[in-house]
Amino acid sequence: MKKSILILGTAMLLFAGTAVFSSCNNENSSDKTEMKKSDVKAEKYACPMHCEGDKTYDKLGKCPECGMDLKKVED
Repeated sequence: MKKSILILGTAMLLFAGTAVFSSCNNENSSDKTEMKKSDVKAEKYACPMHCEGDKTYDKLGKCPECGMDLKKVED
């Protein structure tokens, strides 16, 4: 009888501890993800010769007008 009570009590403690730990862990990881998304700034690229005026692009590449490599735009 004492062994079954001890086993049942241990199982209940393990279950409760696992539930608390996993719920806290999930909450913290979502907060970290939101912080990282808000901290990231989109980089912009433009032609150094300004062939297209102030037009910018989201990715590196070549200018469609003159063929020069696009450069990162500093804010």
